[in-house]
Amino acid sequence: MVDEVYPLVPMLELPAAFLCLPTDDDGSARVLRRKVRLVALKELLTFSGASLGPRAEAGIRRVQAVLQRAVKADAAKVLSAVGQPDVQVPLLVMASGLRGPQQLAAGLMGSLFGAIANGGVPIDEALLWEHPIERLAIPGQGTVGFDAPAKALLVDASGLAVELADGRRVDLVDLNAEMPAGVSVLSREIPVGDPNLGVHLSLADTNPLALEEAHPDKDGNALSLGSKSLDEWIQSLEEALELVKVGLPEWYAELKNTTVRLLPVGFEPEMHLSASYREAPGIVYLTLHPDPLTMAEALVHETQHGKLNLLSWLDPVLHNAYTAWSESPVRPDLRPVMGVLLAVHAFVPVAALHARLAAMDHPVSRTHRFGERRNEVLAGNAGGLAVVQGSAKPTKMGGKVIDGLVHLHERLAGLGDSAHWDQSAMPPG
Repeated sequence: MVDEVYPLVPMLELPAAFLCLPTDDDGSARVLRRKVRLVALKELLTFSGASLGPRAEAGIRRVQAVLQRAVKADAAKVLSAVGQPDVQVPLLVMASGLRGPQQLAAGLMGSLFGAIANGGVPIDEALLWEHPIERLAIPGQGTVGFDAPAKALLVDASGLAVELADGRRVDLVDLNAEMPAGVSVLSREIPVGDPNLGVHLSLADTNPLALEEAHPDKDGNALSLGSKSLDEWIQSLEEALELVKVGLPEWYAELKNTTVRLLPVGFEPEMHLSASYREAPGIVYLTLHPDPLTMAEALVHETQHGKLNLLSWLDPVLHNAYTAWSESPVRPDLRPVMGVLLAVHAFVPVAALHARLAAMDHPVSRTHRFGERRNEVLAGNAGGLAVVQGSAKPTKMGGKVIDGLVHLHERLAGLGDSAHWDQSAMPPG
């Protein structure tokens, strides 16, 4: 707890901001997550598997019928299963029109069967998926692979079973158990942070958009530990999460509704690169950096993108999101006003983290570089908000987001040193 670490330093009070800095009882992120899961569920219950052939199409229709009944029995468990990254991401990619069922349905169904079994979804009949399966994700546990593609999956009240290429039937209940011949654990989900958050470091990714990159300095997000050990990654993430917990405890507690999976994409000693996708809420791609504060900033930054991405499935946020453009001194490409809002929305809570750590006299705040970085972020937020306020045409919900950012930034700016700000700055993300 924060009070146990710094018992003599009262927490700096900051104003709450919608989808930015929550109150202790703020359920906004939880509500948005549920509504986006409903978008994914609608896609699951309505897409056609005709492009995969008659047998696969019949299997998908049967799954859809069984899940429609399961929703009536226990909607929460169905939505939880649908919300697992390996299920929800392909569904949202299909819903966005970026990929079709022919490309995604086979892998999606395997992940769905794993989520149904792992989540105790109340299905009233056994479900069979007969299609070649090379690997299978089990939510919260990891991914298994098959030496030869498996023939079929079966899920019923007893759990999940797979029929291997040689005809053997194998129950997949616990990936910590010894795997039979022909089956191997490819990766495990490793919990980081407080266990109740449900945040995991993973070395497996089923996001079909992962190698598509909008940032001009990156070339996709292929998974890599970057020559560093898994233990080094875990230690770095734990240190970063602890900084966030100390500085932004209310924001940290909200991670259970915003972030599920952290994916490593290499090591960068001089800079940090991270990414998130609108179609992959709850997933954050990170490069490893030796500075815990830099890692903490990246976690806050990308999780904030995830919140606004969730909202974008339900509301356009800005009427002119991608028709108004501006130059940026920190990126070579033009930024749409939505991109500027995303950046400010990501870095205002970073500025809040800086302010809280400074008020506590936390050891990381005692360096000259910390002061420089704090001013960089505050100046960038001021410049970004000026662009947003001058150019954006927000919806009602978008206006609520912007108003909260302005209010919180004004409080944080009053605690900073504006005399040393770069007046042409923009948020770095």
